[in-house]
Amino acid sequence: MKTPIKLEPHTAFEKAIVKTDDKGFITYNYFKLIDVCMELHGWDGDTAQDWVDYNIVGLAVNGFKISYASPRR
Repeated sequence: MKTPIKLEPHTAFEKAIVKTDDKGFITYNYFKLIDVCMELHGWDGDTAQDWVDYNIVGLAVNGFKISYASPRR
């Protein structure tokens, strides 16, 4: 059974949440995750995207989802 996962620091990554279901599973927006990493670490877009792809996307099957829809700004 899967357990909901929240990315940490949650206060930073909560900006990338687009939905939480009734069981507590979170859907993060991919593009907002990149924005959060850029802001949090002072990275450029390419570095943040590489980091998200390597460190976050692979975890998505284990307790959260990622939406690739273009975010509304």
